[in-house]
Amino acid sequence: MKFNKLIPEIEVNDFNLSIDFYCNVLGFKREYERKDFAFLSFQGAQIMIQKTNDNWRTGKLEKPFGR
Repeated sequence: MKFNKLIPEIEVNDFNLSIDFYCNVLGFKREYERKDFAFLSFQGAQIMIQKTNDNWRTGKLEKPFGR
C-alpha cells in the first residue's frame, strides 16, 4: 500500500462508535487495526483514528475539538 504524504490522526472519545461511523456509514475500509487504533482508507483518502488517551496530550482537551 502506498501511504499519503499527510495522514490525519483523529482522537475520539468512543472508538467503536467512530469506527462504525467511518466504516459502515461513510464507507472507509480498515487497513490496519489494534486496540483503540485504526488506519482507514477510502478512495485515496487515509486517516488514523485513536481513542483519546494521555500519551500525546499537549494541552487541555475540551470542546470544541479540532480548533
